[in-house]
Amino acid sequence: MAHDEPTHDEPTLDESTQDLTSATESKGRFYRPELDALRFFAFFGVFVFHAFPHYQSFYSANAVAPWLNSVLIPTVISGAYGVDLFFALSAYLITGLLLRERAATGTLDLRGFYLRRILRIWPLYLSFVAFAALLSVVSPAHKLGWHYVAGYTLLAGNWVYVVYGLPGGFTIPLWTVSIEEQFYLTWPLAVRHATVRGMAWIAVGVLVLANAMRIWLAVTGASLQAMEYNTFTRLDPIALGILLALFVHNLPRLAGWQRATLAMSGVAALVGSAAFNGWHSAENPETWRLAITHPLIALGSAAILFAFIRAESRWLRNPALIYLGKISYGLYVVHVLGLYIAARLIQPVTISAVAVQSVVGFVITVAIAAASYRWLETPFLKLKERFAHVQSRPV
Repeated sequence: MAHDEPTHDEPTLDESTQDLTSATESKGRFYRPELDALRFFAFFGVFVFHAFPHYQSFYSANAVAPWLNSVLIPTVISGAYGVDLFFALSAYLITGLLLRERAATGTLDLRGFYLRRILRIWPLYLSFVAFAALLSVVSPAHKLGWHYVAGYTLLAGNWVYVVYGLPGGFTIPLWTVSIEEQFYLTWPLAVRHATVRGMAWIAVGVLVLANAMRIWLAVTGASLQAMEYNTFTRLDPIALGILLALFVHNLPRLAGWQRATLAMSGVAALVGSAAFNGWHSAENPETWRLAITHPLIALGSAAILFAFIRAESRWLRNPALIYLGKISYGLYVVHVLGLYIAARLIQPVTISAVAVQSVVGFVITVAIAAASYRWLETPFLKLKERFAHVQSRPV
C-alpha cells in the first residue's frame, strides 16, 4: 500500500511513529532499554506468584498476623498479572515497530515479520516443549498428555487449558505464548491495511468483545479455566497496548514523580484486583469477580507501561537489569522448572525455607535462561535481523 500522500489519520514518521523516533537508537536501531527493565519486572511478578504459597493457612502456621496476610497474599497473587503486562508491552512494541516499518517503506513485509517471530519464539519454545514431552515418556511423575503437546505445537495451548485445565508439569506458563502468537498472526494484517483511526476502532472493538465474552461466561456459569485461558477474555491489555502505540505521542511527557505515582497506581490496581477476587479465601474465585477485575488489571498494566515509556532514570538502564530483561523470555519459559529443581533441594515448610527456595530457584532459572540465550537463541536472533526492515534491540 503506497503512502505518497497520506491522509490526516494515516501513520507518518512525524505523527504515529513520532514517539518511536525518540527512542535510544544506535546504528539505525529502534530500542528502548527502559522497556527491557519492564520486561524483567513483569517476569518477576509471575515468578513470585509461582514461588510463594497463596493460602492463609501456610502463613498463619508460620505466625504471620492476619492483617499482614490480607496484604501479603494479594500482593503475591497479583504477580500473576505480570502476564497482562507482557501482553500490553508486546502489543505496544509490535504495533510501534509495524507502524514505523509502514511509514518508512510504504507497506509491510508480512513474510519478513512472520519469519522474525518464528526465529524469536520457536527455537526455545519448541525445544522446551520437546524436552517436557521426552521427560514425560521416561518419567511418569512428569506426565504431559499428548493433547497438551499438540496444543503447544499448534500454538493453541491456552485453548487446551480451557478444555482440560492446567497440566501438572512445568510447562504451565506456555499458555501465554499461544495467545501472543495468535496476536502476532492476525494483527499485522490490520496494520497493513487499516488507517490509524481504523486500528484504534479495532482496538476499541476488541475491548468491547473481551468484556462481553467475560460477562457471558460469568452469566452462563463457565469454568474458571474458560474465563482465564480463553483468548477472547485476555485481549484488554493487548488492545490498550495498541492504543498506547497509536496515540502515546499525543500524551504529555511525565515528570519523575508523575511516573512513580502512575506506576504505583497501576500496581495498586493489580493488588486490589487480587484481593477482590478472593484467591486467598477460596481455591477458585468466582468468575463474576474475574469479569469485573480484568478491565482494572488491564488498565493497571497500561498505567505501568505508560509510566515506563520514555523514562530516563539511570537505574532503569543498569546493565544487569537490562540483561535480565534481554533474557526475560527464557526466564519466563523455564522458571517453573527452576522452581521445581529448587523444591527438590529445599523443602518449603517455613517462610524462611520458601524464601531460600525462591532465591535458589531464581538463580537456577537465570542460569538456564542465560545458557539458552547464549547457545540456543542467539544464532536464530542473528538470522532474524536479516529479515528486519527496522532493527530493534541488538543481539
